[in-house]
Amino acid sequence: MKMTMRNLGGALLGLALAACGPTELTEETQALPLQEQGLLEAGCTALGPVPVSHACGHLISGPYASATASASSTDPSMQSINSTHTAYTVTLPGSGSSYTGTVKFVPSRTSSAWAFFVSANITVVLKDASGNTVTPAFSPQSISQTGCGLSQVVVYNNLTKDAVYKLTLGPSTTSTVQVIPERVEDSRVYYFQDADSDGYGNTNVYTLTACTPPAGYVLDDTDCNDANAAVHTGC
Repeated sequence: MKMTMRNLGGALLGLALAACGPTELTEETQALPLQEQGLLEAGCTALGPVPVSHACGHLISGPYASATASASSTDPSMQSINSTHTAYTVTLPGSGSSYTGTVKFVPSRTSSAWAFFVSANITVVLKDASGNTVTPAFSPQSISQTGCGLSQVVVYNNLTKDAVYKLTLGPSTTSTVQVIPERVEDSRVYYFQDADSDGYGNTNVYTLTACTPPAGYVLDDTDCNDANAAVHTGC
């Protein structure tokens, strides 16, 4: 079985994701078109299974952190949830069924889409430094993955590096919610066209995305004859 350079890169990416280490932007990367730097591609209406599974893993295994949300969006001592690959337990002020609070988020990377995975189906509102509401890239996405305690993810495209955003959570019926901020590009993977629907993809026809892959694309790239479902490896 051959190992293409893309496969090798994917394997290394998998190791990097497992370790959750940062990926630095080089000058070469910064010169790429914006969609190749980490912005969502046109037509993306939902994240694919890889970023969802990644976030679920952090909710189950950590690392963990905590923050207390502010009742006022102008609180000068407002706490932040800036660390990616981290499951934050956010304590919300309030009582009864109206726990609501705000935390800060400051993107550390440029030209990127960011996802906020949340453990409850509550309203999530992101505002910029001027108080303007940031429109999500698409409607909040429900999460129903077995064994995962996350309920939804809200994705924002092209947030400004080092800008101060404020994330308001609630109202909630509970005083704590779990929030996992993630840079969407960190969970992009290659999908390969499976023209003969045998479960094996063509290594020469592929797409790189964290979004739901196109119909007929799979993670496996070992099909040496994608025109014959009876032949895939060992050609």
